[in-house]
Amino acid sequence: MSTIKWLCVGIVLTGAVIAQTVTVQKTLECASTPALIQGLQGSAFKEKPIWWGIQADSPASRYSLFVNDETKTWTLIQFNETIACVIGTGEASTLIFNGPKI
Repeated sequence: MSTIKWLCVGIVLTGAVIAQTVTVQKTLECASTPALIQGLQGSAFKEKPIWWGIQADSPASRYSLFVNDETKTWTLIQFNETIACVIGTGEASTLIFNGPKI
């Protein structure tokens, strides 16, 4: 690699290292876990869970992404055994992974 290319790589890597984190505070809508999940899957939204994961440092905290394939709406929730909170909602969901199913 030429000197200029190495210099560009160094600038990019240095920028990534000194990037600062930002804390964002927002109001969350929460409900009992069964009520929220039933609401998402009910007639008003008809969203189905397509993904879920467990938070590494807090196994009781889980996340799930619900999507309606027809309307393309989506809802991301964080939940445990008793309470679930909506982290985000939106439209125009698009599946970008076309590989084999896991």
